[in-house]
Amino acid sequence: MARRGLFGSLLTVGVAVGAAAGIAYLFRDEIRNTEKYKQLNEKYDVDTKIRQAADKAKDTAYDLKDKAKDTAFDLKDMAVEKWNEIKAKEEDIIDEDELFFEDGDEDSAERDYVTINPDEIKEAVEDKVEEVKDAVQDKAEEFEDAVEKKLDDVDITLE
Repeated sequence: MARRGLFGSLLTVGVAVGAAAGIAYLFRDEIRNTEKYKQLNEKYDVDTKIRQAADKAKDTAYDLKDKAKDTAFDLKDMAVEKWNEIKAKEEDIIDEDELFFEDGDEDSAERDYVTINPDEIKEAVEDKVEEVKDAVQDKAEEFEDAVEKKLDDVDITLE
């Protein structure tokens, strides 16, 4: 009765496949020593191809990681340089702000004030910020292009 139904047929096939797999597992060393297995293994050598593809992917990942670190350091250095330039300009402005004394009398000294327009300073800082943003965006695009190129170079195919 078990053989006449769908469930019985599936059960019979499942048991047969399990028995064949068990026998193959018991005799796996003898099967690997056969000439036919060696020929097929040399022809399709899947394990070596997978190992080579994995090694290539690891190398590419490490290269990309190193490039990302280098790019981050470059961006940080650029930002520090821009900051130092802005800071140097601010120091130059402060150095030019001097006291002028009339007739050499320091007690009755009057200070000559220079008007500083905060809007101009704000615009100058915003311009520098935009330059840094553009530089960072350019580096990020270069990094993305490098990543895409490396990913295109990694071609994992199993024949």
